[in-house]
Amino acid sequence: LYLSAHQAAVLDAATRRLVPGPEDDSAELGSPGAHEANVVRYIDVMLAAFSFSPPKVHAGGPWSNRAGGSEDFMADFVPLDRAQNYAWQQRIADLRTQYTNGIALLDQLAGGDFSTASKSQQDGILITGQAVSFTQLLFGHTIEGMYSVPEYGGNANLVGWRDIKWPGDVQPRGYTNAEVEGPAGDLLDTSGVVGLLVRGGWAQAIGKMGGKAGVNAGR
Repeated sequence: LYLSAHQAAVLDAATRRLVPGPEDDSAELGSPGAHEANVVRYIDVMLAAFSFSPPKVHAGGPWSNRAGGSEDFMADFVPLDRAQNYAWQQRIADLRTQYTNGIALLDQLAGGDFSTASKSQQDGILITGQAVSFTQLLFGHTIEGMYSVPEYGGNANLVGWRDIKWPGDVQPRGYTNAEVEGPAGDLLDTSGVVGLLVRGGWAQAIGKMGGKAGVNAGR
């Protein structure tokens, strides 16, 4: 696919800090994180979408046969028309640039190899003014990789869905009242890097540094 072994290792380390699993934080015992959901695979497939035919942009639908249906409508991706093909090629090219530059920046801020830095160092790097823009991009894709349909490469073994007790694409049977009610408590751990992103602390950090957020900051 698109990512080199080193780039994949950096993203694995970074996404482990954004959505930690049992190997990353003792408080997460019994709960899968980005590593368990294979989020890096999701990102790699996204960046390499046009190496597949049809491109892995839109999975079929509206549901698969995971819940025992007679036909898997998600088995094949939907072909793109000419306009869609052009637009998505531009978008994927831009994402490739952001990921290439972002990974290089994390390594630079780590003094060599982000994946070998300590957890506390990694947390500090991810909220550094220069890296915040990339961290936000990565966090969004990490959440997608945790909970999207597995056809896109993430949510390995449906660990994301099982963790939040989501039955997945089981329509058209409908939903129970319990399934459409809001969950009790806050499912999002607002400590550490994620907490700073959610509370807007990253903006304050940038302001104090007098810096400019973004992968290409300083250019």
